[in-house]
Amino acid sequence: MEKILSWTRKHPRVVDAVSAAVIYVVIFGLSAADGAESALDIRIPPLPGLLAVVTASLAVRRKRPLWTLGVTAFGVATATALGADLEPFLVPLAVATFTVHTDRWTKRRASAAGVLLAVSAVAIVTSSPGSAWEDLGRFTLIGMAAAAGEAVRTRRAFIAAIEERAVRAERSREEEARRRVAEERLHIARELHDVVAHHISVINVQAAVAEHLITSQPDAAAEALHHVRRSSRSVLDELRDLLGVLRGAGEPDGPAEPAPGMDLLGPLVETFRHSGLELRWTSAGEPRPLPATVDLVAYRVIQEALTNVHRHGNGTAHLSVTYTPADLVLQVVNPRGRNASADGSGLGLIGIRERAGAVGGTARTGPGPGDTFHVHVTLPLGKNP
Repeated sequence: MEKILSWTRKHPRVVDAVSAAVIYVVIFGLSAADGAESALDIRIPPLPGLLAVVTASLAVRRKRPLWTLGVTAFGVATATALGADLEPFLVPLAVATFTVHTDRWTKRRASAAGVLLAVSAVAIVTSSPGSAWEDLGRFTLIGMAAAAGEAVRTRRAFIAAIEERAVRAERSREEEARRRVAEERLHIARELHDVVAHHISVINVQAAVAEHLITSQPDAAAEALHHVRRSSRSVLDELRDLLGVLRGAGEPDGPAEPAPGMDLLGPLVETFRHSGLELRWTSAGEPRPLPATVDLVAYRVIQEALTNVHRHGNGTAHLSVTYTPADLVLQVVNPRGRNASADGSGLGLIGIRERAGAVGGTARTGPGPGDTFHVHVTLPLGKNP
């Protein structure tokens, strides 16, 4: 049965042509069997041919519904003019009326259909004298066909609206998924920048020191190379942990260590000091556990700020960490070096602002008094966004 229904949906014109032939055969066959008492008086020569033309128009009723309605209305009017009974012609008219009402209405279509149905109504009323009940039955048949067509059209419109909403919902889900992917890519890029920029900066500085001292001070050069090795090992470990997040749930060797936070600030400061940065570190307020996202952001902000100092400053900086009841305030101040950016528009500073904003904080970066450069970040501690 499912295959038959599927075939009929794919070949509607064939179905309509067969239906039209069946309607004609049934009407003509019943009329021939009834003889002279038939509603279709086969003794009037034009009637069988007229019925054939009217029923044949039903073969194109879906492609040209108004044309089909016009042909069937013409058949009813002609039958009235010939003084024949209308019942054989009302069935094709009812089918055509049903088809017209299943299509979407336009002003032109409504006007044309109204005129054709009005002509049919006049033909029915002016046909051979009959009882009012007969005319009522004829109008009821046409009205039921129109109502059935409207019901089908309404159902199709309802289904189409549901499908459209489903498509919009699916599109919204896809857009939301793309947005989240873009945000995650930005997050990963930010993490990679923070990790790589810091350690590669240290490696670059220490490699330059080793190159300069390799012949005159071998011991100092060896110490610099030791820092290069340690920094390279650290960047490899952090990259491995970061990339491990991208693995599937079933893949082994995921990140075994937690994300860095303020508890690792001491080792981070020592790393910069070993790389040659004269860093003074002060802390105020009572340290306390931080929300996970704020803890990571604070660590990364300090790491990026000190990396910028190491790269663009003159080798000295002051880091202050202040715990207040509501916020964590971080500030890095350093004298501006010759390579300092005048407008503070580097990727590192942009990353600091984005990270602070992601947890509801604020970041101010730029030149300060006395030819210094300031990074001032405030992170809220009251909630974990």
